[in-house]
Amino acid sequence: MSGCLPCELEHAEASAIAYRDERWACEVAPGYDVPGWFVLRLRRHAEGWDGLTVEDAAEFGPVSQRLATALTAATGAPSVYFLSFGENHRHFHFLVIARPADLDPALAGASILTLRSDHRDAALARGVAADLREALARDRATASA
Repeated sequence: MSGCLPCELEHAEASAIAYRDERWACEVAPGYDVPGWFVLRLRRHAEGWDGLTVEDAAEFGPVSQRLATALTAATGAPSVYFLSFGENHRHFHFLVIARPADLDPALAGASILTLRSDHRDAALARGVAADLREALARDRATASA
């Protein structure tokens, strides 16, 4: 869908892609390219929870859990946030944020979004995407062993 940021991520450069399967994707997004920040999105355009199929909804939990576990392993973050407001970008998506251990307590929760403008660094964000890809690959290898 033209003008839909989550849909446009389908054309992201390979270095921005942390995860993709047939239904779900997780990438570094322009404008949100803070190290440890990703957009987890349904690959087809759907708006809101009621835009999901039963299969989409069934896969969302396991994909989210794998990403949170791998992001914690990749970054050492004590917590991983999943935020979704669905107003500026109606496409079903979540902003996934690895909360740094040294985060000022006043910035915990949704206040972490205030860091966006001053902490953008596309190169470092893509480096964390590579670390996340590696953590996901280790997790897959362990699961299949």
